[in-house]
Amino acid sequence: MSYTGYFGVIAALMLAALVVFMLTVREPEWAAEMQRQAVAAGLEEKEEAAQPTESRRLSADEVKSLLLILLSIVLWFFGYNAVTSKYSVYASNILHKDYNLTLIIAQAAAIVAYLPVGFLAGKLGRKKTILAGVVMLTVAFGVAGFLTADSPTMLMNAMFALAGIAWATINVNSFPMVVELASGGDVGKYTGFYYTASMAAQVATPMVSGLLMDKFGMHVLFPYAAVFTALAFVTMLFVKHGDSKPAAKVGLEVLDVDND
Repeated sequence: MSYTGYFGVIAALMLAALVVFMLTVREPEWAAEMQRQAVAAGLEEKEEAAQPTESRRLSADEVKSLLLILLSIVLWFFGYNAVTSKYSVYASNILHKDYNLTLIIAQAAAIVAYLPVGFLAGKLGRKKTILAGVVMLTVAFGVAGFLTADSPTMLMNAMFALAGIAWATINVNSFPMVVELASGGDVGKYTGFYYTASMAAQVATPMVSGLLMDKFGMHVLFPYAAVFTALAFVTMLFVKHGDSKPAAKVGLEVLDVDND
């Protein structure tokens, strides 16, 4: 079977997306509007908005938080991507069940959760929301590790749905925590930090988990993933910077006026 047409269609779609992006995204105008709104909302001073590209040195505590966030990213990618890359083999050999629907359920649950968890983070803060997501992911992998070929298929599907929601909860908030520490001129550099950590983990974890599965058996997949996500919870606990700023007060709230 030739895949030339398939790859041609994908390439055409990517080029079409690039054209739409170039024609519709007005970055300078939107950046200026964002700065005006930030000043109006009290999130930035006029002096900060006037010099958006200046870099600043992080304090020692901020550097520590940045490193802990990046380490957490590595750890939860080690756990999650080990499962997504090896579950097809695990399901075929251990559970003797189809794996396609289970992985689709995880993706669908993540898509449904993206917007709600973004709003939730605005209320609770990014760090607390991420920690909740890491707990859910660890529970999902921990329970999945005990399921066998005789377990109801719906139970594994439910665990993957929980994992998908957890993954959305983590990813919606982890990238903003990294760039929150950047000044205007450093956003690209901090974006690079995030993707270096996440991509390195995605490259390494299939090999590491595969070696362990070959040596100790396929049953180690979910315990392996649960251990890494549990470690990510520990590292995130010590993060002190990069959380979302509280929403600015408006109207009578600025004066702390009681409406009663």
